[in-house]
Amino acid sequence: MDPGSIRVLANLVTPGARCLEVGAGGGSIVRWLCDAVGAAGEVVATDIDTWFLERINAANLLVRRHDIVHDSLEKRGFDLIHARLVLEHLPDRDAALKKLIAALRPGGWIVLEDADYVSGVPVTTWGSTDYESVEAVRRREFAASGINHYLGRELPGWLRQHGLVQVGNEGRVWVMEGGSAGAQWFGLSIAHLRTRLVGPGKLTDEQVDRMLALFQDPSWSAFSPIIMAAWGQAPT
Repeated sequence: MDPGSIRVLANLVTPGARCLEVGAGGGSIVRWLCDAVGAAGEVVATDIDTWFLERINAANLLVRRHDIVHDSLEKRGFDLIHARLVLEHLPDRDAALKKLIAALRPGGWIVLEDADYVSGVPVTTWGSTDYESVEAVRRREFAASGINHYLGRELPGWLRQHGLVQVGNEGRVWVMEGGSAGAQWFGLSIAHLRTRLVGPGKLTDEQVDRMLALFQDPSWSAFSPIIMAAWGQAPT
């Protein structure tokens, strides 16, 4: 997903800026931001697990173990804030967004990226029953945990409601073919969630195994969810 994220961020990041990357994960966007802001800038990378981030060698990087829901965040501290596939997982996402907006300096930008699963449908007809069965259970389990599978479409209006200006957005979707990076991403997720997906009234291990095999088969494909990016500027 990095090329799409970077295309948006490149229009908003300036040398010397102080940036916040929330839920920074493996740190690929963090590395790009460190290069983009240069020696005069700073990148603060946060996550609840910072193992990968602590292994990035950049003099302008500050790594924080931080929970955006429960931990405090300095107000008016950042020129740019970015969070990708984070808020959709938080039941109290509105409070987290308010905290992020309060951390923007006047004129600063926030970029949020979250999924919208309206497009998460099979392309090839074979294997479609297994895919749809697994997806139905996965979405049901996630929704019960407070995850919003359609947050992407709400982001632009959400930012306007919180007083941001110059709000814009774009959506990115691709065909996930078996064996591709996108399909492997989904496969890893399903494998990780197996214990939550298998059980009475849910799925069988055989169904999950067939789905994981599809993710590796180049002749199978499905549309990805839409990855929606929305951005807005704090009023000066």
